[in-house]
Amino acid sequence: MNIKKGSGLLLSLLVVIGFEQCNLKQKTINQLAYNARKKDILEHFPRIPHDEILQQITGNRLYSELQEVYKNSLISLKNETDNDCAKLVVAIVTHEAGKNTTISSNYGIAYIIRACDNMNIECINLSEDIAAKNLNEIMLVPEEGMWSKAGAEYEAQILGDIIVKYTDQRSTKKIKGAKPATFGDLPPHLDEVIDKGQSFEYRMKVNGQGLRMDHDIVFPKTKQTVLILGDAKVLSPGLDNKYIATAILQRRFPDKEIINAGFNHYTMEDFETLYISKARYTEPDLVIVCTDGGDILDNYFSQRNRYSRTQRIYPPTGMEENFYFQLYGNQQ
Repeated sequence: MNIKKGSGLLLSLLVVIGFEQCNLKQKTINQLAYNARKKDILEHFPRIPHDEILQQITGNRLYSELQEVYKNSLISLKNETDNDCAKLVVAIVTHEAGKNTTISSNYGIAYIIRACDNMNIECINLSEDIAAKNLNEIMLVPEEGMWSKAGAEYEAQILGDIIVKYTDQRSTKKIKGAKPATFGDLPPHLDEVIDKGQSFEYRMKVNGQGLRMDHDIVFPKTKQTVLILGDAKVLSPGLDNKYIATAILQRRFPDKEIINAGFNHYTMEDFETLYISKARYTEPDLVIVCTDGGDILDNYFSQRNRYSRTQRIYPPTGMEENFYFQLYGNQQ
């Protein structure tokens, strides 16, 4: 080898290694800075108000601000699903209606229905039907909205009616780009007994694609694909996989791919970002978003800082910060 040429290659290699080390060091510094800022805001604003926002006169303008966050996320999700030629349906799934109603459901459900109507999104309000059931039969913990086996059967029934309505819905568009390693946010290949020894012990199984399913989605797809987004109402903590609504639906509709992309505490913003970054690559024909009136209040900054899937840092808006200190003072 020519000595001069060999020296040049060695120098180039050293430059590349040095550049990568600098990048790694900068990423580490950035991560440490982020961790410090995240810790600081969580410690400074540890509390998460909910219905209190609607119970205080000073919360009226703040609630309008939170509605706007919800609406913008829904608009974005609608635009993205339209672009993918998928049908978007919003399902209001909650027991907080009728005799079980809450102030957040009263205000929130009415707002969601209006927003969907303005955006030409089909919105199916299932809350009254759910609330009419015996909650002690369909819920493991009614105040937390955790489905029992009977409740999951009922959820499968009411979501199944939506699936039947759109049984012929097909997207004509193939999603471009490389598929992500996972389509959901759960730990891939998780197979673990949760709350072992407790009254609601259950086994959580996750496929290799980060979804609460017993099998991986195969491509190219040959079936209608139904993507179901939601929080605990879809994830169904407290039940083994075979008892949850999406597994029941999969057995009922073997000619379809029923995808459970549920995750605890997720909001409309989380459904939107999950769809854009990952879930759209499942190539859905029908997208069902399970939401409820309380999801609007979940856009409050201290809730988002604790649970948002994007792991962003959300500084409070002026109204959020003023409300926080009016409600809690300087208590930590």
